[in-house]
Amino acid sequence: KARPVQAELKLIDAQIERMRLIVTQLLQFARPTEYAGYVEAVDTARAIDDSLVLVQHLLSRTHIEIVRDFQAKRSAQINRQELQQVLINLIVNAIQVMPEGGTLRLATRDAAPGQVAIHIEVTGPGFSTDVERDLFQAFVTTKKEGTGLGLWISRNLVERYGGDISARNRDDGVAGAMLTVQLPTESADSPGV
Repeated sequence: KARPVQAELKLIDAQIERMRLIVTQLLQFARPTEYAGYVEAVDTARAIDDSLVLVQHLLSRTHIEIVRDFQAKRSAQINRQELQQVLINLIVNAIQVMPEGGTLRLATRDAAPGQVAIHIEVTGPGFSTDVERDLFQAFVTTKKEGTGLGLWISRNLVERYGGDISARNRDDGVAGAMLTVQLPTESADSPGV
């Protein structure tokens, strides 16, 4: 009898785990290096696709076109659930900045030696200078109901694994913004997985 709702139950379990991680990280942010999770090789394309499944209920109410451009061959060295938490936060933010619809481009690339990059690009007005400068600070938000902790927590999660998140306005002739998540790979000399 549970088979018709099995997918929904798996999503609920995944969301409960994500919420547990958020609460744990908020309570333990004072000593972040002590709380890094289990590190494994994570296929960034699969992590993005799994995250899109979890935000599908939000996407289904929008006029946002999803463009996937997965070219990375390397795997990221990070905790899978924590990367998914970061990706969900970034994708939800992207959905919220395009209330009238637009294009959400999700790309992966092998970056500098020993790194893989995830690019999240949105169409729209982009960042003001003040917002771009303070974007990853705690309690900085442009949303009425936002806490200003999502990007700050996301950056802290990525940094504890040796990565980084950056943001800038797009410079490819399209109005909008791009966030880039840089993550370490299995080895600087590895040709990819």
